[in-house]
Amino acid sequence: MSHPEHADHPHWTADVDHEKWVDNGDGTVHISAKAMNIIWGNDSRFWHWVDLPETESCFKVGAELVQVSWIEVAGALDLAKLRRSQPTWYEIIFLIKFKADSFGWDQVPITFEVGTSGTAKQKKSISLEKYREKFDKWNELSGGCVEVKPDMAGYLEFGMLEVETRWWKGGMLFEGVKIRPLIK
Repeated sequence: MSHPEHADHPHWTADVDHEKWVDNGDGTVHISAKAMNIIWGNDSRFWHWVDLPETESCFKVGAELVQVSWIEVAGALDLAKLRRSQPTWYEIIFLIKFKADSFGWDQVPITFEVGTSGTAKQKKSISLEKYREKFDKWNELSGGCVEVKPDMAGYLEFGMLEVETRWWKGGMLFEGVKIRPLIK
């Protein structure tokens, strides 16, 4: 299932036709993997689009990482889509699940980046090995938190990457991202 206009391009570009915003009343916004940019995501040697069970996901389709040595997934949300009347902290949560035959996650940490347009991104690195050991279970991995003020314009930007090594990794399912307001 590739983007028709990018059929010959190896990278998946966020598909606005599949961009789905689900707000479950608590201000949480869910963003599908299809609504994010995925390096090598349009090349079936590296990523596949897979059906997700209705009982496990609010989206019908997710991305399965077959294998890559360079992982880079990035997304953005227009700040106007976040309803806020006062400064609010938001946590960006990446939803991933490992398959039983996943590999390569024990050697290098994954870096998560979070920020708003025009600001330096907060970065944190996490080893995913302990999550891999609980295969076939969805994991909520915090990519970080960011404060959004009512008068801010632009985008909330977030990403998950490992581009420093040539270490191969694979066997991961990526549902998307949750952006959840933190109650203080």
